Amino acid sequence: MVKLSGFADEIDDNFENQLKGLKENDIEYIEVRGVNGKNISVLTQNEMDGAKKLLDLYKIKVSAIGSPIGKIKITDDFDEHLKVFDNVIASALTLDTKYIRMFSFFIPDNQYKQYRGEVMRRLAVLLERATKKNLVLCHENEREIYGESPELCLDIMQEFNGGIKFVFDPANFIVGGFEPYPEAYDLLAGHIEYMHIKDAGETGIVPAGFGKGKIKEILSDLILNRNFDGFLSIEPHLSVFTGIDELEGEGKKNMIVKNKFKSKPEAFAAAANALKDILSGIKK
Repeated sequence: MVKLSGFADEIDDNFENQLKGLKENDIEYIEVRGVNGKNISVLTQNEMDGAKKLLDLYKIKVSAIGSPIGKIKITDDFDEHLKVFDNVIASALTLDTKYIRMFSFFIPDNQYKQYRGEVMRRLAVLLERATKKNLVLCHENEREIYGESPELCLDIMQEFNGGIKFVFDPANFIVGGFEPYPEAYDLLAGHIEYMHIKDAGETGIVPAGFGKGKIKEILSDLILNRNFDGFLSIEPHLSVFTGIDELEGEGKKNMIVKNKFKSKPEAFAAAANALKDILSGIKK
């Protein structure tokens, strides 16, 4: 059985409200990124301990640390970034998860070949530090980083021979100009450890199944043919339109404003329900 998780900082900045929101959506895991308005990478140990107490109180487990590691320029100071990484490692250990989501550095002017060596050197250092703590690095595809295209994501997976796992994000491939399925999926299916569930179409980011991500096809193959039982982490990125009530007005209650929601909790619920609908149609 796959396990549902989510970026609950898209429900609320307040960490306790995030956990309440997950409970309301029957989700038992969280991918921790923002805690009380602060990124997970800059929390103090006391703040991490406080988050763990709330997690235990609400009986929510952590699927992964949604870290910003590797989301800096390849020319930025790496030694300073390693200090941030050490704090991310501390958060993973404190919050009791083995997974750390990370990236492969922004590359200037599409100079992927020129910077490949430095990218791999840095990733090797990160991997060594994580492995010493029995933690697993999961690389996410992202626009304008080294691992932007399916081919370069595969390059990273092959370079580290499975030491770094893959987070498949269909919407990020779409935004980067790539086809998530079958193009990216066929190349990377064997390396997928973790899924980010967000979709994209002509109107921007949309709930799963409403865009071009072919999320149902991807999940069907993962679950039915590859026995995938990992995490599906909901990352809504949906627009909240605070003036929708005034816009709809009297007599227009049935008007649909695409990709617009009255509140963050409503947007998250829409994203969660879209994924649940897809899963309900996949029979093993």
